Amino acid sequence: MRNKVNPVAIGMFVMGAAILAVAAVIIFGAAKFFTHSEKCISFFSESVNGLDVGAPLKFKGVKIGKVESIRIGAHSETMKNSSVAVVYSIDVDMLRRKMGDSNLQYDHWLKQQIAEGMRAKLNYQSIVTGMLYIEFDYLANPGEKYELRYGGTKFIEVPSSLTGIAETAKAFQETIDNISKIDFEEIGKNANLLISNINSKLDALDVKSINDSAIAALNSVNAVASDPSLKNAILDFDILMKDSSAFVQTAQGEFVELSAAAKKTFTNADSVLKSIDTIVMPQSPLRYELATLLRSVNQSVSSLSNLADYIQRNPSSLLTGKAKSKKDSQQ
Repeated sequence: MRNKVNPVAIGMFVMGAAILAVAAVIIFGAAKFFTHSEKCISFFSESVNGLDVGAPLKFKGVKIGKVESIRIGAHSETMKNSSVAVVYSIDVDMLRRKMGDSNLQYDHWLKQQIAEGMRAKLNYQSIVTGMLYIEFDYLANPGEKYELRYGGTKFIEVPSSLTGIAETAKAFQETIDNISKIDFEEIGKNANLLISNINSKLDALDVKSINDSAIAALNSVNAVASDPSLKNAILDFDILMKDSSAFVQTAQGEFVELSAAAKKTFTNADSVLKSIDTIVMPQSPLRYELATLLRSVNQSVSSLSNLADYIQRNPSSLLTGKAKSKKDSQQ
């Protein structure tokens, strides 16, 4: 015979299950049931692509709420000029805890911050994902006038501020498109062609012949420097300075020979310079040094010619020295 079902036991079991369910709801959902939150609204004239319901609301980077709903505002005559209305909730208890003020008057605090320049703006959670969130920050000057679009009394409206996110994303996309249009393959081919042309030009240069020509030019310069006629002219000049009487008699002839030898040297050096000039560029240090040498030789020849002319006109100067000029006498 079967035992009868005890209604009292069943009732107690059902009541116990109900109590456990209520306790679980209270324990795990107490935050939601007892949270004090206030809703606000902001209107954004730029795109809110990437902003979803549940996105965080932050005050200077600190989370204080979340987005509750997103809808297109109906406060414009045309859809082109319409804005997006975003409703978000502020967890007042969380705000009080994070500000360390348990007696914070929410309505008064929010209106005061708006008057001091606080605005709502869109910001990126991640540039990679493109997800957005709403942030409160001081983007306007204190006391600056602002326009309110919400005409109701259900929500407190927080003015919004343009952040240029859409323009930044557009500029970034245009940059990517421009980069994708660059023909890197053609640039690489041109670079390889240029390197090949440079290598072929370097290979075509006869470096050995240029080096041999430079050595030959240096040897020619050494030959000019060791010309016996120049050495003999210097020795003759020393002899003439030691024997004044003989120098007076033969000075003209000796200086003529000396001048001829120097001119011959100058002619030889000039021919060497022309030979070097055909090999070395005009900016070569070798050509500059040769030109300096030739100018020095030319100046020496001119000085010797002037001395010979002066001695010829004043033979006695070898014994008495150079006569003082009137200017020197006056001094």
